[in-house]
Amino acid sequence: MPRLSFEPLVSGSLWLAIAAVGAVLLGWYALRRPGVMARRRWAGVISLMALALALVLAILLNPTWIRPLPPPPGKPLVTVLVDTTGSMATIDGEGRQSRFDLAAETARQLAARLSSSYEVRIRTFGNSISSIDPAQLSRVKPEALGTDLGGAISTSLEENRPQGQALVLLSDGIHNLPGGAGPIFESARLARTVAAPVYTRTIGRDVAGFDLALELASPQELAFPRQRVPITARIRHFGVSPTTRPVWLLQDGKKLQQQEVSVAGTGVVEARFWTNRDKVGLYRYELSVDALPGELTAANNSAPYLLRVVDKPIRLLLLEGKPYWDTKFLMRTLAAAPAIELDAIVRVADGRHVRRTLLRAAPGAPPRATSASTTQPAADKIEKLSILANAAEPLAEISSLKAYQIVVLGRDAEAFLTDAAITNLQQWVKRDGGALVCYRGAPAAAINDKLRRLLPVKWTPAREMRFRMRLTDEGQKLHWLAEQETLLRLPTLARSARVDPSQPLARILAVAADEAGGQSPVVIANRTGAGNVVVVEGAGMWRWAFLPPQFQQQEDAYSSLWNSMLRWLISGTGLLPGQDLAVRTDAMTFGTEENAIVMVQVRQAAPAGPSLRLVGAGVDRTVQALPVVDAPGSYRAGFGRLPEGRYTARIVGAKDDDPASVCVFDVRNASDEMLNLSANPQLMARIAAETGGAALADGSADEIARQFEGHLAKARPAAVERTSAWDRWWILAAVLVLWTVSWFARRSGGLV
Repeated sequence: MPRLSFEPLVSGSLWLAIAAVGAVLLGWYALRRPGVMARRRWAGVISLMALALALVLAILLNPTWIRPLPPPPGKPLVTVLVDTTGSMATIDGEGRQSRFDLAAETARQLAARLSSSYEVRIRTFGNSISSIDPAQLSRVKPEALGTDLGGAISTSLEENRPQGQALVLLSDGIHNLPGGAGPIFESARLARTVAAPVYTRTIGRDVAGFDLALELASPQELAFPRQRVPITARIRHFGVSPTTRPVWLLQDGKKLQQQEVSVAGTGVVEARFWTNRDKVGLYRYELSVDALPGELTAANNSAPYLLRVVDKPIRLLLLEGKPYWDTKFLMRTLAAAPAIELDAIVRVADGRHVRRTLLRAAPGAPPRATSASTTQPAADKIEKLSILANAAEPLAEISSLKAYQIVVLGRDAEAFLTDAAITNLQQWVKRDGGALVCYRGAPAAAINDKLRRLLPVKWTPAREMRFRMRLTDEGQKLHWLAEQETLLRLPTLARSARVDPSQPLARILAVAADEAGGQSPVVIANRTGAGNVVVVEGAGMWRWAFLPPQFQQQEDAYSSLWNSMLRWLISGTGLLPGQDLAVRTDAMTFGTEENAIVMVQVRQAAPAGPSLRLVGAGVDRTVQALPVVDAPGSYRAGFGRLPEGRYTARIVGAKDDDPASVCVFDVRNASDEMLNLSANPQLMARIAAETGGAALADGSADEIARQFEGHLAKARPAAVERTSAWDRWWILAAVLVLWTVSWFARRSGGLV
């Protein structure tokens, strides 16, 4: 029902002052009655003037009619989100009840008791987010492999919900997707923006467990016939009582070698095997550690290993503007790699460049493995020294550049980087699948537009600072570098510029680990057409190869970085000498939630890509590879999500004995969902706080209704319509009439 309210147009003190002054003046005027005016007529005049003044004062009080408006039609929305990921299958509730069973029961109770006052929607999230009838929850199995709390919140919000909305999150709070908790809080801020509080109930508790996980320092290797190749397995363990476990090297299910490792508590141990092959081909191995009784999961107890034996060396060109210690130790490491043929050109003066060439010896020479700590090249290589006068010569012709698979640019390399050289580098990387590496900072003091478009970073001058590397999640997956704890103990590196990614798809593999460096990237990789470009920031890395006695256990960190990086680049680079095609994949293992992708490189590009036959785990199908944009001769074959198993992808029509025409990979469902089972109430409480919701004690309908009603009362007060009570023509006309009648009364009395 409408009610009258006063909302003064002026402050209360000013209104009182106006009223007092008006009353005093009117009283003073009333006491000065002229003699010609009869008392009765004078009283009428004063009454009319007082009434007109009262009307003006009433207008200043701004009387307003307030009429309540009916709420928007419909009920407020309550969305109940039920976690269906694998950790929710953990049985740690009363009566041997799983977390999911408790969440499903709570969701059914909420739907039954809140539906009279609210529109209740039940949604499950795991592999996908979908609405579900409460009665169907009993048929759902919690088996998704990743918990995306942020995605569940953001996709359940409605931008325009005038009746109000709230979310109820029933989960154990275990978020394990890449990116950390950042995306969760972005979704929480979005929920707060649309006034949608999230009420959380944490289901589950701390769960103690133990696990062994085997991973490889390098999951694939390139070698020559009869070359001994080390296979290093890292066994991560946590919560393990002291014991020993056998680690196996297998091929086609047959156990070839065994080592015993001791595990206790939490840490990492290594097992190393050696293998070699006499013939060119593709050889697949598997490393496995025996599972412990009661282990959280055995899905991560093994890892595949791929050995590709070739008889053609990898050619690498190193260009350096000045002699540096970094250059010396990098050349030493490259010289000791049997698979590398090296051309190293160092500028020592204007017009004078020393060229050191290491070529593979003629077939039949007995190979001898050489430690990376030696300053001499491998015994099966021939060394040549020469003087080069023209620095532009190595990159002047695209035909000569195609003879290399990898080009490494040091600092002060302006003499090598003419406009024609940069154009050739661009074509070589994008079309021929070459790999370009820039290390120790910008390759030139001034980066022109051509070079800037090729490199995935931009350098901003800054004061020199020291830093240590910290691996990102993506960097750890590549296994280029040593363990994070080892990196933090290695000598610091130096830089005099800040590095920022300039390409949208650039992958940050390591960042500066000190406060001065912040989160500035120091190792960045980017796929450019058919090839790769990598930037490694930081001078002084040579000291990693020359450590004091207390760091001797990390003495291979330097060679490990470069050898691992080169292996990764070679696996994704263009065709090797003598090859007409190559099939490769960046990963040896895909998750069941990932799309398995295989890359194909051919020497003679064609409009239609080759066909690949995929066989394994009950799958036998052929897929047509599609061309890669701006990368002639490069094709991509996508196989989508695959069930668990071992797969072989081979080009249709290729020779069976051609190792370049086939690749193998595994698909597994091992994930953090099977390992991290301890509930996270702190994260759930923070989600609630960020959205204006609350962490629920028991998740009952009464508790949620009480919380939500309080939120609606604050966030969405009752709507009213305000109408001015004096803003009418007849009220204004009445004021004018009163003043006019008063004037005529005074005039008729002889006062005007």
